[in-house]
Amino acid sequence: MSARETGSLSTTSAHTYGHTSIVYKSNGSEIITGGNDSLVHVYNVNDITAEPTVITEHTEAVITLICNKEGFVSAGEDGAVIHYRNNTNAFDKYLARSTVPVRCLSYSANGTKVAVASDEDVIRLILIQDITKVVALYGHKKTVKCVAHSPVDDYLLSSDCDGDVLIWDLNHSDGVPKAVKTLNGAVTKADSESNILGTVAWRPDGKQFAFAGRIFDICVYNTKGWSKVASLEDGHYDEISTLAWSPSGHYLCTAGRDKQVIIWHVEQKKILAKRDSKDVVSGIAWSPTENQLAFTDCQGQLSLWKNPIDTNGGLPHPAKRQNAIDELDKLFDEDMSQLNIGERSKPKSKPKNDLIDGEAEDDAGDDDDGDDLEDQGEDLEGDVEMMSDMDDFVIDDDGAGYVEERNGAAGSRPGAMVRTATSRGPVHRLTEQPCFQPGATSFRNMDPTNPSIPREGERRYLAFNMFGVVYTIYQGTHSVVSVEFHNQSNHRNFHFSDYMHYTMAAIGEEGAVFAVAGGDSKPVDDDIEDNETAKASVLHYRPLSNWAGGSEWTVYLPPGEDVESVAINNGSVIAATSAGYVRMYTIAGVQIHLFRLENIVSMVGHGSLAMFVYKLGTSFDGYQNLEFMLMDTLSQDVIQKDRLPLQRNTQLTWIGFSEAMQAAMADSTGVVSVLHRQRMMGQSSWVPIFDGEAVAHAHQRTERYWPIGLMRNELMCLVVKGSNKAPYFPRPPVDNVGLRMPTTHYETEVGQLEEKHLRIHYMTLHEKAEQQAAGLEDEYDMEFSATDLEMDKALLSLIQLACKDDKLQRVLDLAYALHSGRSVDAAIKIATHHKLTTLAEKIMQIKEQKFMDNHNNAGTLRRRSLSNDDDYMSKRPRI
Repeated sequence: MSARETGSLSTTSAHTYGHTSIVYKSNGSEIITGGNDSLVHVYNVNDITAEPTVITEHTEAVITLICNKEGFVSAGEDGAVIHYRNNTNAFDKYLARSTVPVRCLSYSANGTKVAVASDEDVIRLILIQDITKVVALYGHKKTVKCVAHSPVDDYLLSSDCDGDVLIWDLNHSDGVPKAVKTLNGAVTKADSESNILGTVAWRPDGKQFAFAGRIFDICVYNTKGWSKVASLEDGHYDEISTLAWSPSGHYLCTAGRDKQVIIWHVEQKKILAKRDSKDVVSGIAWSPTENQLAFTDCQGQLSLWKNPIDTNGGLPHPAKRQNAIDELDKLFDEDMSQLNIGERSKPKSKPKNDLIDGEAEDDAGDDDDGDDLEDQGEDLEGDVEMMSDMDDFVIDDDGAGYVEERNGAAGSRPGAMVRTATSRGPVHRLTEQPCFQPGATSFRNMDPTNPSIPREGERRYLAFNMFGVVYTIYQGTHSVVSVEFHNQSNHRNFHFSDYMHYTMAAIGEEGAVFAVAGGDSKPVDDDIEDNETAKASVLHYRPLSNWAGGSEWTVYLPPGEDVESVAINNGSVIAATSAGYVRMYTIAGVQIHLFRLENIVSMVGHGSLAMFVYKLGTSFDGYQNLEFMLMDTLSQDVIQKDRLPLQRNTQLTWIGFSEAMQAAMADSTGVVSVLHRQRMMGQSSWVPIFDGEAVAHAHQRTERYWPIGLMRNELMCLVVKGSNKAPYFPRPPVDNVGLRMPTTHYETEVGQLEEKHLRIHYMTLHEKAEQQAAGLEDEYDMEFSATDLEMDKALLSLIQLACKDDKLQRVLDLAYALHSGRSVDAAIKIATHHKLTTLAEKIMQIKEQKFMDNHNNAGTLRRRSLSNDDDYMSKRPRI
């Protein structure tokens, strides 16, 4: 064996002839392959010749595989994107179903989302825990071939059949994902079915990425300035099919049509080892734990290359251990190496994703994004959109509110005027808070001869939330109700003739509920012999799953009692009535709870929770007199009950929940608030996390944001422009607008950093509380550690600025909020650099006080109890 053929190679036939994909499981114990035979195989790395576990969920060729510690995902020619459990290799759920083949998948850095590239020019980001939430990225002009999430930052790489590589900022300051750089014609042009995969791959530290160039070379780019820093040449003599970084980031493995598999030492720009394959290699995977490399080819063969790196010769091991603390420490070290503790930089006009200043550096080739999409005439603002087509997806969340007048006329939102830089502008005289159904709108055009009914053909939304849209079209003798789902992989759209003229609806994961008040004016149902029953108020439920016959049910309320509001969550159908009753049913129609609650304004459900808002009395001195109650409908426990704070001369316009089941509301000035500490009875408060008028003014717009839900860093909404008070038809796209708390001096760098830290802090506290309530906090430890690190980066930047301004007590306040011993060490380093010896000693005292736990060998702060987690400044030392 020559020096170039290190280690040993074993090969086995895995699949039939054709493209074969491969990935290691996160613990390195098994290899997963997918082939042209529509099968997924799971091999034990200790003996790949042994019979594998066979998974038969696909009906056509399997093209792409990804895996992390939570599970693995496969996709291919049949368009199905399927999630499996790691421990059992069992089917978990469909993430998506496309009408065209899916070519590439990529996990986000925290593993909560999957990027999907299919035979379209659109990239879709799917939330794994809630597949109805999908972000669509538009920017490519040809079919997308490859997608790759950065392992540490909110960036995404993608390549297309035209050879263009796009760099996406998924956490852009504009509030929506945006392509910030385009490398035109960077990779070889190839059609979607070619064995030239157009692979773009991130180095595991997230600082560099690589792809195959057009002249059989490998291009390595730096994320700072998106400039080329290296070219690996004189290896392949034909087009390169695919490539992969080693887990350590020292090595890059490439394969090409020349049937060579080459391992490069990237820093030294030289070839370390080389192997020949029997056919074009279609997949490469490095072991995450061992000195081992596996690859598959277009003959369906699996090859395992053991010890490809000669570690006995002094070369670094190619794998890194997947320990959560080690990973975070490494990430922290990389961020800290960029911390600028020299001259103070000028305040930035916009917040940046990397909030720790980097060392000043002039990169050759930094063309100030001269090749970005603005030069191509592309306008990506608002590219996150909602679509109703069969193969498209939508972002949404539970509940979207609109103040609906009882007479059916178009609603209004008093005080919803664009504010100036120094004032909220004129306010309207307060009117009594009307009742409304979240996610509903009013008919726009009424019959001039009878203003109580709409014109024939008029339509309105009855419900608009994370699961779908319900709208009705008035046809005179009857209405046509349409139910459309954002994700149609599990449910089909349907419509029906509505002879009841339903006036309210709610839609959830289990089904949809409809209701209408009773009275002589209501059309009589000919199928009902009892005329009094025919005129009664109706509550009707339709299941979305028909596995059990007769699941549809209808309830006729007693004479004189009308349904005034409906809601649905994962286990309950809820109706509030004019008798002051809240009637609660299971999804099968079993009455499980009945209690009194007068004057309900609105209610909404999500998961096992329901929120009720009701009047305590008439308004007084310009303030609405409202109270809310948060209930767990599964246990029927009241979790929270308190006054609902609204600004003077405003009304409540929307209530709903975030994706993490946090109660939320919006008022007529456009301020959206979330319920902080909602699991702690008597200690909750409403925290403002978005000011719509301020955001519109900052962007020099006159639009309104009609909320439909919340994600961690974004408000999902419909943008309403002009004089319109609510969205109309055709259905407008969904926009994702970045959250921004109305903190002070946001125009400064300090203000932006403070806002970011505070917002992440509040959101993380809620997520911890919900996971703790569900007993799942240990499963999300890695994710919480990542958010702690993100907050520490902002805090360290603030400490640096405070040291430069000699604001010593401010430094101590910030240092005490840090989450890890390593972060405190960085704060000490900053203070020492500024020759603030006494301050450094004080910060050392903080470290001794907070990080003396002997079990914390890695220096990471042990998880604090929720009761103390946001009281971090109560015991801070003083200067």
